[in-house]
Parts: sequence; C-alpha cells; structure tokens
Amino acid sequence: MKRSYLIHAGFGLVPGGALILLAALTWIPGLVPPQWNPGVPLVALLLALPLFVTAMARLLLARVSKATLWDAFRCLPGGVQLGLGGVLVAALGTTASTNAGPYGHLQGPEEDGDGRYLAFDTPVRETVEVSHEVYLAVVGADLRMALGMGATLFIVAGAAALLAGEVRRADRAQES
Repeated sequence: MKRSYLIHAGFGLVPGGALILLAALTWIPGLVPPQWNPGVPLVALLLALPLFVTAMARLLLARVSKATLWDAFRCLPGGVQLGLGGVLVAALGTTASTNAGPYGHLQGPEEDGDGRYLAFDTPVRETVEVSHEVYLAVVGADLRMALGMGATLFIVAGAAALLAGEVRRADRAQES
C-alpha cells in the first residue's frame, strides 16, 4: 500500500479517535464547557467533510464493488480489522447514546438572559424550564451526538482510504 493511503487514513482515524474520547468526557456533566456546543462539532464536521469526500473519490477511482471492499477488508492485518471495527462501533455508539438516560427526551438547551435554563421537551412538544444540572446534562448529550457524527465521518474516511489502498495494492500485484 502506498504511503499516501496510510497518511490519508491517519488523518481520518486519529481525529476520529480524539473526537470519540472528547465525546466520552461529555458523560461527566460540567466537565466540557457549554460554549463548545456549537463551535467544536462544527469545526470537526467542516474538517471531516473534505476528507470524507476525498476518501470516497479514491474508492470510486479504484472501481470497487461491495465484494471487493469485503475482500480488501479481509486482506488487512487482524489488528487493523479489529481496530477499525472497534472505533466504528464506538463512533456509532457515541452518536446513538444521546437518547439514553433520564433526559433523552430533552434537546436544544439554551440559557435565557434571566439566568433560567430551557430545553425543548419532545413528548410535550414545548420548551420547558429545567435545572442547571439538567441543562448541563442536555448540553453534554447534544455535544456528544454532534461529536459522534464528526467522529463517524472521520473514521469512515480513514477506513475507506485504507480499503482503497488495499484494492490498489492488489491491482498492482495482479498486473505484475
């Protein structure tokens, strides 16, 4: 496999893993500042999107099918297969875990100018006042979901780059 595929995969897998770890910290209410909610996930998504598009383009240029992708995945070393599967499950689990817990029905937390904390209650379909602790838990859940989505894009881009590199390596070996 050419080094460019490994570098491309590293640019996807390393930040994806970091976002998973950062999302794990949101389980501790108050540890991650609420001010991060709009900024950090947006930057992560803006950085992940071009990397993801480039990885998909590399797969398309390699002219792969589903069977070819599976064969390429099986040709990767066992530790790499296990690592890719593990980080992908962690990223998807982080994204899906936002509805878990006692406040899974609340979303869109905000703080108004009077020091009150509000969140949208989905079963009731209206904005309700919540305590500061609940507000921090809902901020963490929203941030966890956004970070999980960015992590998933990064991880899939890294895995796609590795698979494209493996397909290209197999094509070159077959031509020789």
